[in-house]
Amino acid sequence: MSKGCWKFDEEDKGGSYKSESYLPQAVYIDLDEEDTEEDKLCKEYSSWDQTPDILLEEIFSYLSIRERYYASLVCRAWYRAFKLQNVWSTFTLEDTTLTRGKFNYYSGWQYVLDHIRTSTCLNKVGRNFRTLVFEPMLNFYNLYEFMNMISWYAERQGSDNTSVAGVGTYIRRLKFTFPCNMANRDDPDRIRVFGTGGKLLEALKRLMRNLQNLKCLELIDLMLESNEALHLMDDICMNCTQTLSKLILINTTRYYCPLLHVGVFVNLNVLVISPQNLHEDVIELIGYTKLRHLHILQNRYSPKDTTIRLPKRSSWIKMKANNPYLKVHFEIESYKATDILLPINLGRNPIDLLEHSVIPCHSIVLDNPNTQVSEIICIFISESKTSKRLHPTNVPQVSPSMVFHGTFFESTIRVYAFKGMIRDKISTATILEIVSTAKCLRCLYVRRNVVLKRFDRAWSETLDRSSEYYRWIKVNSRSYENTEREVSRILGYRWHMLSEKEFKAQILTLHI
Repeated sequence: MSKGCWKFDEEDKGGSYKSESYLPQAVYIDLDEEDTEEDKLCKEYSSWDQTPDILLEEIFSYLSIRERYYASLVCRAWYRAFKLQNVWSTFTLEDTTLTRGKFNYYSGWQYVLDHIRTSTCLNKVGRNFRTLVFEPMLNFYNLYEFMNMISWYAERQGSDNTSVAGVGTYIRRLKFTFPCNMANRDDPDRIRVFGTGGKLLEALKRLMRNLQNLKCLELIDLMLESNEALHLMDDICMNCTQTLSKLILINTTRYYCPLLHVGVFVNLNVLVISPQNLHEDVIELIGYTKLRHLHILQNRYSPKDTTIRLPKRSSWIKMKANNPYLKVHFEIESYKATDILLPINLGRNPIDLLEHSVIPCHSIVLDNPNTQVSEIICIFISESKTSKRLHPTNVPQVSPSMVFHGTFFESTIRVYAFKGMIRDKISTATILEIVSTAKCLRCLYVRRNVVLKRFDRAWSETLDRSSEYYRWIKVNSRSYENTEREVSRILGYRWHMLSEKEFKAQILTLHI
């Protein structure tokens, strides 16, 4: 039988109460009997405290700061793992990171940055930061104060008793995302775009000036004015001309403003930029760099009320002559069907195929759940001699009649020249037509759940094919096994239709 006792919570040691209305709180506490030596020898304990450091670092890296602190209280080994280098290699700042509650008579409780807690964090583990990520935050005061604090540590570098050396020195990646749609954050259909600037922009520029060993810089949705954007990367150009290998500038400005700074980084490998920041001079400058992948990206906040066109043909020709290995990728991220414009206004204005056929287009990614791949986009890709892929990601299922329409189908077939990923409904006959028409096709990914076992006479009669060809498709399209066998024979490897789990596991790789 276990022992126990009652514990009374009294206000003073003597047991007297300051108020007659006060009643002491009592709680019953169980006291387990002490284990004998024999019981201690028979008990089995877990070996989590003996987990190797390389595994502890991986586990702790998935936890939030609060969860890491609680985990460090488990045992001495986990307390030591709390301060390991790889645990803090990526530091993400959010609205409630390193904050404390403060009551405001007008707004109630608010989270404000705790400077003591922040300084303790930077002193203990700040030198382990390799990646610094600023998620979209609505508390600009916390964001402004944290950027100034880490800049102050980077400038001091342990020159006094209040700072330590190494903070900011080893940061290789900086990602800053501004919440430009803060007014209607919960309603994606109502977009009101605001830009950064003022003291917040000054703090960001000061931080970038003190990070002198950056290899990757990501600035997303800043929406600056043209006069502010012209001097945004002056300090980065001075410090990271040789080291920067990846640069992401998405919607740096809201309106048209060429950014010539991107041509300064001679060892740049990947550049992601919005169409409103491109110009003929920019294209010519990157031709003299080691750039291999140019991503022209348009998201849902990109300007759509003005006409933005790609640079002229002559600039692309000069760029290809100086940098023949560069590949161009077009990416569109949106939620509305009307937002599929591309930087050349596909769908609104007629495309000058002769003007843009020299672009070394390697892939086009359409991330829009409410639209279909239009025929004019397919024609644009098919006319480009260097085009390799079309990736319609995150698109909905549509009716077969829309997918197998003759003219649309002919254009689509010409697109899948290297790698195809088909998410929509498709028939077995269409699969056979794709692999038999696209001679350079190497990989084809198809969802088995949306494949229809049938021979489509509607579109087949519009194409000029021999009777033997139609007979071959008709026979092999009536069973999944025959379709997989014929596709495997043409592609030269064991091909099969993917399950939903296998299809979702496919990784979209553009740089191949």
